[in-house]
Amino acid sequence: MLENRRIYKEPITIKLKRIIKRSIVLGLIIGLIFLGISIRNQIAMRSYPKVYGQEVISDLNQLTPDTKKLAMKFLERCEEEGLDVRITETYRTQKRQDELYSQGRDTDGPRVTWTKDSMHTRRRAFDIAKAGDDPYGDTEFFARCAKIGEEVGLESGHYWRVKDSPHFQNYKWWNRVIY
Repeated sequence: MLENRRIYKEPITIKLKRIIKRSIVLGLIIGLIFLGISIRNQIAMRSYPKVYGQEVISDLNQLTPDTKKLAMKFLERCEEEGLDVRITETYRTQKRQDELYSQGRDTDGPRVTWTKDSMHTRRRAFDIAKAGDDPYGDTEFFARCAKIGEEVGLESGHYWRVKDSPHFQNYKWWNRVIY
C-alpha cells in the first residue's frame, strides 16, 4: 500500500517542478519584454524636442486661464524643490498636432504623440524639459516633476501606461463635455 502512494507522489512533484520552472521562464520573458519597451520609450522621448515644420508655441499666456494658473503653481513648486524646469510647448495648432501624429506613421521619425485630439489643441496641456545638456534623459527629474504636478492638480503623462513624462495637462472630465 505504501509503495503505491510513493508511485503517485513522484509524478505530481515532477509536474510541480515543471510548472514552477515554466512559470519562472515565462516571468523572465515578460520582464525582458517590459524592459525592452521601457528602453525604447526612453530613447524615443529623448528625440522629442525636434520641430518638424510647424511653429512651437511655449507661451503660458496661450493656455486657458485655469491651466495657466496650475502651470504657474507647478513652476513655483518646482523652483522651490530646486528643479530647473523649462516649458517647451503649450498650445498646439491642429495642423502641428496632425504633423506630429503623422511622424512615425506616414513620415520618418519616432512617434511622439498617440492622438490627433490632444489637450494641447484645447490649450489645456504643456510640455517640459530639464534645463541643461540632457533635457529628457533624467528620469528622476521627471518623476519628481510628476509628483509635484499631481499635487497641484495636473495630470502627468509620467504615470500613463505609455509614458509621456514631459507632458502635463489640466484634464477634467467636464472639459471634454464643454468643448
